[in-house]
Amino acid sequence: MKLLVVDDDRDLVELLDYALRREGYEVARAYDGEAALEAFERDKPDLVVLDLNLPKLAGFVVLERMRRGDDHVAILILSARQDETDVLRGLQLGADDYIAKPFRPKELVARVKAILRRSVQVRGRPAPSIYKTGDIVLDEATHEVRTAEMPIHLSPTEFKLLRHFMANPGRVLTQEEILEGVWGYDADVGGDLVKLNVSRLRRKLGSDGRSRDVIQTVPGVGYLFKGADGGVQHEDAPGARHGGAPSAGPGSSAAS
Repeated sequence: MKLLVVDDDRDLVELLDYALRREGYEVARAYDGEAALEAFERDKPDLVVLDLNLPKLAGFVVLERMRRGDDHVAILILSARQDETDVLRGLQLGADDYIAKPFRPKELVARVKAILRRSVQVRGRPAPSIYKTGDIVLDEATHEVRTAEMPIHLSPTEFKLLRHFMANPGRVLTQEEILEGVWGYDADVGGDLVKLNVSRLRRKLGSDGRSRDVIQTVPGVGYLFKGADGGVQHEDAPGARHGGAPSAGPGSSAAS
């Protein structure tokens, strides 16, 4: 796995470089916004650790350009603890997660591992599945989502969020349950983290102009994935191990 660490604090970058390499990651460094974009194009990292306060080119600009150039790269932003507005703006621009300064290196390493687990298939996981509802198709094996046969480009977190919804149709999920199921831990602005990612997911599912009202907000509780008429179909992906008949959860029906 290749990571890119971007911060103008060279001592911090050195410390994070050491901590991440100890875990077996390959690490590239950049100390300003312009160098970050150059390294991003050159090294094609799997994950970027990005400080928002950068010289030469603002962190928000860097984030926006990185996300525009690659929907699948994972991006973890760094922010001073008091800058919650900056954190929320970063999440709106497509960051997968954030960590507040000051932090311990092992805390960042744990967060990096959690993010990469969301975007990479790990050994021993269940056989990949295909989920369908209406004209929405999510394929775990290829990590693709299509609507009306057109590909929808989702970030790793958005993909896992949609998968989490489609695996739990007809059930109201609290924000805490979604946060634990998708992000794998609690967070200070967890509600906003969920809300912003749900908003982005809704927007992308309707990016062709068609209304797909499959995710309902349940005020004061969380969200309900009701799916299209006919519920959610769940089947093994082609070539996957078969452990029996396709399963169907509440509000779902097994594919024939």
